[in-house]
Amino acid sequence: MPTYPSPFEFLIVFAVLFSAGVLTSVGLRQYADKIRRETAHA
Repeated sequence: MPTYPSPFEFLIVFAVLFSAGVLTSVGLRQYADKIRRETAHA
């Protein structure tokens, strides 16, 4: 009989991936702003 992951495990995976996506988005935005500022001063 196959075992299925519990809904709680799905929730944990969703929360981890959502957090990773938010951190990636924030990091890329800050990096883009940094590059934009550096090119404006050059």
